[in-house]
Amino acid sequence: MYQLNTYPLEYILSFVKRYRYWLTASSGIVLFCSFPSVNFFPLAWIALVPLLVALEPVENWKSAFSIGYVAGFVFFAGLLLAIILLYPYANIFATLLGYILLVGYTALYFAVFSVLVHKLPWQSGIMFPLAVASIWVALEWVRSWLLTGFPWGNIGYSQWKYLPGIQIASLTGAYGISFVIVFFNAGIATLIRCRQEWQKELVAVIVPCSLAAICLIYGYAAIATSEKTSQKSMKVAIIPGNISQIEKWKSENIEKIIKKYLNLTRKAAVENPDVIVWPETTVRGRTIAGEWGAHVSYRQWKKFQNLFRQTFGEIGGIPMLIGATDLDAFGDLYNRVISVSSEGEILGKYAKMHLVPFGEYVPLADFLPNFVQFHPFEHGKTVNLLPITNVETMQTNKKQIEVGTSICFESAFPNHFRQFVKKGADAMGILTNDAWFVGTAFPELHLAMAPLRAVENRIAVFRCANGGYTCVVDSFGRIRTPFVTPQTTEKFLIADVPLSEGKLTFYTRYGNWLPILCLVLSILCIAYGIVIRYANK
Repeated sequence: MYQLNTYPLEYILSFVKRYRYWLTASSGIVLFCSFPSVNFFPLAWIALVPLLVALEPVENWKSAFSIGYVAGFVFFAGLLLAIILLYPYANIFATLLGYILLVGYTALYFAVFSVLVHKLPWQSGIMFPLAVASIWVALEWVRSWLLTGFPWGNIGYSQWKYLPGIQIASLTGAYGISFVIVFFNAGIATLIRCRQEWQKELVAVIVPCSLAAICLIYGYAAIATSEKTSQKSMKVAIIPGNISQIEKWKSENIEKIIKKYLNLTRKAAVENPDVIVWPETTVRGRTIAGEWGAHVSYRQWKKFQNLFRQTFGEIGGIPMLIGATDLDAFGDLYNRVISVSSEGEILGKYAKMHLVPFGEYVPLADFLPNFVQFHPFEHGKTVNLLPITNVETMQTNKKQIEVGTSICFESAFPNHFRQFVKKGADAMGILTNDAWFVGTAFPELHLAMAPLRAVENRIAVFRCANGGYTCVVDSFGRIRTPFVTPQTTEKFLIADVPLSEGKLTFYTRYGNWLPILCLVLSILCIAYGIVIRYANK
């Protein structure tokens, strides 16, 4: 009788040991399928179960490390595949090397996670899923700032389309969504790992399920409340342009590109918007300022100057936000957003602070002076709000409003994004050039971050993306407009953008309190495990 009852359990354990690398690889695949462009977000709630189950029979940290690394490598290999497709703009060997190095680096976080889970003093009970979720969120946070930071692929972003599930971000940031998902995964895994005494482990499932239910109730209540509120708004004309990256790189196309944006601007002005927006790095800043830069001949400069003056005269009364590459008086190059009045006067500038490593600047440039051949951007120093004046047409009593602008990669950093809102931004804009990755999942992966930033700060976000997804997202993460993409026939988007009421969310006020708390809890759990281990020797 004993052999008959235990044989199936022994068989399952033997199967897990023999096929544990296939099991952990399946975690990476399932997790990948919860992200764009597959977007089957419910898979994230079970994606880590195979990995956690595969860790059960592991006897040493080296095996735990390798198991976790396989899961991480499979996941990020799929998620970051678009990097290889940068070869039209760089050497294929360079892009392939960069892809392998980045995937190899990010997979390390899965490996470290697995080692720490293996070392936990509890391998069952409610403390196990609690510790697992804390370790995961702590590592997501560390990855967001270590070595300049790479928050791409945080598990919370997989839920971007499920609005009730992301409203908790107004309290905890996107990290709170990650915590609940991993807590649930670990609860299911605990029940499977301790299947012989499953009755005792029900609490490990009930508590995560209850927490998930509470978060969903909060989400539905928040959305229901939002339908009863009416906000003042501004009318925005968003002109992505959708210029291919190859075309943008050719200096002989400068005049054609500027003419296209100016022609679209005249057409959009007919709708009488409050502001017109151009995407990241549309033109050179000196062109807007009417200065004669080295990139154009004197004849071209006079033509650009006349074109801008003529256009500002024709659209009279409408200010603009323009993404531009901009040289300062010292010859330093910045990736900026420039606020231009309806008369063509520059009112303010914001310079991108989070630059893309090896794409916009070279880390450790003193040691790698010839690794990448391009004129690097300088890091911006301050978070500046950009004024929009001449707002008589808006439904507001303000003489001017102030807009925060996040440039491309910066929208992946929630702590940076919230600084604009803390300073009093009335609305937020994301200006980006996603043309590098047209035809891949990257533009949608980038889009997925906008609803989370909107919910975290309860502020509307307008998105102007060359070669990507142009739209308006309200403060509850709802995409309120049709998309303008390179595949659509619309050339620009006219939309109302709700203005902030000035109420700061818990997350906007206190930032990344949850991942810091999770880091402290993780350290305490691991320290306790070490003490117990030595005490038992």
